[in-house]
Amino acid sequence: MAGFGSRLGGMILDFILYGILTAVFTVPGIIMIATSLQDCVTVDLGDNRTDLVCPPGSPNGGLLGGGIALIAVGIILVAILYIRALGKTGQTWGRKLANVKVVGKATGQPIGFGRALGRTLFAQIISGAIFYLGYLWMLWDTDKQTWHDKVVDSVVVKA
Repeated sequence: MAGFGSRLGGMILDFILYGILTAVFTVPGIIMIATSLQDCVTVDLGDNRTDLVCPPGSPNGGLLGGGIALIAVGIILVAILYIRALGKTGQTWGRKLANVKVVGKATGQPIGFGRALGRTLFAQIISGAIFYLGYLWMLWDTDKQTWHDKVVDSVVVKA
């Protein structure tokens, strides 16, 4: 079984590498959104309230919609790439560099797209919700499983 350090290393590397790929989409998307709003001004309404006021023809709907779409496509594409890699080979980019892989506890084989999706969603929503207890659970679990490993019956092993 893979230890806490190598699992954490793989997670940090994934955060950085997939984050860079996400930024390729989000930075231009944010620039497009900001450009669409360049003629608008913020008006102070008092009582810590503000309003965005735009002249006729502003914001530019094409730029605004395009920016939002570009960000959404980027996030969805990166999520699919991550989950596909996890399900098909058990290794995302960061896990490959950290020399660990996620496999089914019973089979020792990659867990497939559906279980990878469930594992990822559970990890993002539940395992980190209470002081990251779901992630830390592997420190005292006999099979070194996190909560999201237990949900889909997976383990993380040295590759």
